[in-house]
Amino acid sequence: MKLGVITDIHNNLIALKAVLERLNQAECDKIICCGDIIGIGPCPEETVQYMMQIPNLIAVRGNHERYLLEGMPNEYPNEENMGFEEMKHHKWEHHLLSEESTAFLESLPYKTDITIEGFDVSVIHYCMDSDGHYINYKINPAEDDLRKMFANVKSDIILYGHNHSRNICKGDKFYINVGSLGCPARDKNLARAGILNIEKGNVKIQPIDIEYDVNEVIHLIDEINYPDADNIKKYFYGIW
Repeated sequence: MKLGVITDIHNNLIALKAVLERLNQAECDKIICCGDIIGIGPCPEETVQYMMQIPNLIAVRGNHERYLLEGMPNEYPNEENMGFEEMKHHKWEHHLLSEESTAFLESLPYKTDITIEGFDVSVIHYCMDSDGHYINYKINPAEDDLRKMFANVKSDIILYGHNHSRNICKGDKFYINVGSLGCPARDKNLARAGILNIEKGNVKIQPIDIEYDVNEVIHLIDEINYPDADNIKKYFYGIW
């Protein structure tokens, strides 16, 4: 079976369309999304609606879906280290999401497990503690870190996201973060994804980098000029 793997789309509809075109060309049987469909980028409602149309989609919630569905801080400092401008950004975004889109995001679990040709696969946004809070680890965790991070996940293959950097590790199991689709940072015009092939007892992951017109995204951000836009362009799109 051939699986298209994406994560951290972050309202970047333009990058999402470019990646899905490539995954459709590769004739992927399913698309797996490791969370953070929303947040940061300029097209929240349009991105969720587009995701809802993907056939054979397997998706989970990320921390940005949590802000929508379970609330977010109102004071600073807070455990999310979220500043007031970022809070305004989330409120702006949440206001644009339709009831249909919100219901779709609410239907997503925090973790899902599937079995493909004898391999157990877990899809999760990131490692969590027993209270369901995300645990901060290194940007590029080594195998020992990954074992600790996902010690309570027993699957053969763990697909995750959250820290936006691609990190693929084959140790006692496969730990696969294909990198953020929607937040290119210093890569500027690259949307990241991957194709996971599971066939005849073999597991192979093919990282994919898709070029797209990131200037179109920046233009939308400038046109809307939504809260925290300057920081978002700097840290998530490499515009200094």
